[in-house]
Amino acid sequence: MPDRERREKWAVVWDGVMLVLILANLALILFDWLFAAGFVQSGLQAISPGFYRFYAERVHAHFLWYDLAFVTVFVADLLVRWVAAIVRRRYHRWFFFPFVHWYDVLGCIPVSSLRALRILRVFTMLRKMQALHMVDLRDTYLYGKIQKYVEILTEEISDRVVVNILEGIQEEMRGGGHVTERIARDVVEPRRRALVASLSERLQQATHETYELYQEDVQRYVHRLIADAVERNREIKTIQQMPMVGRTISRLLEEAIADIVFNVVNDLMEDLAASENNPVVAHVTEMSADAILAVEDEQLNDVTVEIVSESLEIIKEQVRIQQWKKREERDREEERLAHDVVQTT
Repeated sequence: MPDRERREKWAVVWDGVMLVLILANLALILFDWLFAAGFVQSGLQAISPGFYRFYAERVHAHFLWYDLAFVTVFVADLLVRWVAAIVRRRYHRWFFFPFVHWYDVLGCIPVSSLRALRILRVFTMLRKMQALHMVDLRDTYLYGKIQKYVEILTEEISDRVVVNILEGIQEEMRGGGHVTERIARDVVEPRRRALVASLSERLQQATHETYELYQEDVQRYVHRLIADAVERNREIKTIQQMPMVGRTISRLLEEAIADIVFNVVNDLMEDLAASENNPVVAHVTEMSADAILAVEDEQLNDVTVEIVSESLEIIKEQVRIQQWKKREERDREEERLAHDVVQTT
């Protein structure tokens, strides 16, 4: 058997011995605390007078010495583990061990207010045994309850920390700072090429789809504009006054001009949506972005602050939702449905 496996085996055995000793010590502390109550003493006197006299005279009266016997073993265990941690270089500095295992150090102090910390050692041992697959506590009622409230506590604390951080960001933004400039410099600028390419592609796609949908409307709109312009044009009115052919020539001119203008607009929109003209669209988009980002506009800065602040507010509202309550409601609903299914079958 390799040395490492042998050491781990003996460490687990020793942890088991220490677990039994700590549980025995905690049971003794709990019983002695209950024994101090008058109604407990009266009950023991009535049930077992001999045990009552033995415990009162031999144990309760000298409880500190019994506790010190356990503490001696706990201190020896603590020192051995400290030396082992130093030899194996488990921590960055040799004096880190008592700070990491502070509950063991304080639990060795024979003071009633600190003795309860010894139970934390029990939890660490059980967690270690759980990791080594020596025990499986996940299906137990106590483990489920502890896990539930640990998750609730962790969620509540983390949610409040996140909300406080977001509120601090909002206050800093409202208090000043060139937010627009910083966003443009630190966020937009490094991603300029990707943004321009994406915007250009979306612009071409939107132009192609929208123009196909409204092409007939555009044609009617152009014809109406040309008709209005022809009607107001003095030279066209002069042509209309020509005998016999005036109105015909005027109508043909109007239709020709309308067709020419519509064809120009149609070719322009099709060229704009064509893939071979993507560099031109990208160049125009990049120039537009440069123009927007280059302007030092206080109003733009205020709008940016409002957008970011309201976005953070939405995130805060989402963070404040107590997900553990939703999980409980979902679990209760599943239990109710399962109960209904059992009753119906």
